[in-house]
Amino acid sequence: DWRRPLNNSPDPAVPEGLAATVELLVADLNGVPRGKSVERAALAAGEPPRLPVAVFFQCITGEYAPEPMDRYDPKDEDMLLRPDWSAATQAPWQGEDCGQVICATFDKAGSPLAFDPRNVLKGILRRYADRGLRPVVAPEVEFYLLAPPKAEAAALTPAIGRERQAEFGGEAFSSEALDKYQPFLADARAMSAAAGIPVRALVHEMGPAQVELNLSHGDALSQADRLVLLKRLIKGCAARHGLLASFMAKPLEDLPGSGMHLHCSLVDERGANLLALKNGKAQAPLRHFIGGLQAHLPSALALVAPNLNSFKRFVPHLSAPINLEWGYDNRTAGLRVPFGDDANGRVENRIAGADANPYLLIAATLACGLLGLERKLRPSAPCEEDAYELPAKLPESLDAALSALAAEKKLAKLLTPRFIEAFIAVKRQELRHSAKSITPWEVRFLGSLL
Repeated sequence: DWRRPLNNSPDPAVPEGLAATVELLVADLNGVPRGKSVERAALAAGEPPRLPVAVFFQCITGEYAPEPMDRYDPKDEDMLLRPDWSAATQAPWQGEDCGQVICATFDKAGSPLAFDPRNVLKGILRRYADRGLRPVVAPEVEFYLLAPPKAEAAALTPAIGRERQAEFGGEAFSSEALDKYQPFLADARAMSAAAGIPVRALVHEMGPAQVELNLSHGDALSQADRLVLLKRLIKGCAARHGLLASFMAKPLEDLPGSGMHLHCSLVDERGANLLALKNGKAQAPLRHFIGGLQAHLPSALALVAPNLNSFKRFVPHLSAPINLEWGYDNRTAGLRVPFGDDANGRVENRIAGADANPYLLIAATLACGLLGLERKLRPSAPCEEDAYELPAKLPESLDAALSALAAEKKLAKLLTPRFIEAFIAVKRQELRHSAKSITPWEVRFLGSLL
């Protein structure tokens, strides 16, 4: 039980055969792993490991948002970590005897830390458990293999494949295009298998050197943990091959962005899928869940599109949805009910970019769906046409999305007001930082012409 008070004794679940060096990790608000590397013996010393609470007030730039620091952490205090050994893997790109583990976080009184996105997801899962339901999710995430940028570079460029084979895009599902990166991909498969994070499928996407990873379905918290660790593994493996693996939502101009799609179903206490179809059609629970997504995801968009760059991905006809229409096997819609057996009925949330924090993507999706189930919200009619031809109905910028999130009281109650306040403060600080930056566009068009 994650709510169990923390004591100061060694965790009895420390596994046998633990690696000599273990990286203790938490994911910050941006989903970036933060932590420390410790020796195996230190974990049995009797003192729980610690990190600054300010990890969760840290911006993508490395600076800290002053508002939550001043209000909730004026002394820059420590939080306590408890390794969750169910979220432990090898870290094969680091060496033969190195491991990594995601930690649960607590304040010094033993209460779960409100600002930790993983704890936010746990809170939503507890609400489902109270209803006798267990969410099951299957994530899909896309990324680009890029040439490592030089300090003066104004743009990112796709990686060159083996034997100096270049790509220009438009090779979706091409086995030959995927073959150009086989040395990296074979290593990534071997590493993920060694780390116990099996990748169900690798697919070449539309962009040059763009790859999609599919994970099998599983419990929501475990899948979020795996996705955080898998993204870290992919980046580490790419670096060994002299490449940059980027999960940026829109790294290349005029090319498709990278998404993080989430398939969701709900299992009841008998093991039956609450979101099952009947004769290929959504029944009341699935329709209510979709109704909740349509009603509340616009206000939650900042949680799943958390960066300035996220909004550059929402371009019609470039594999990113621009609205929350839903439909049966309709990939142009933001919400898709995939084709398949009735018993496997589910909804796929296609809105988020690859830059989303996995814990917050899953928490926001499940929170919106839960509001739909509780309030029996009715969705629009299923879209049977090209949803790109319908109006865009999402906030058009991070600034607008944060304002919508600040005004959404029902979601704040589910995700906790303190977390929402801290998240918005971090993102507002990032916006203030970016507003002072001179962009390549300004240099290119204004520097020489004005």
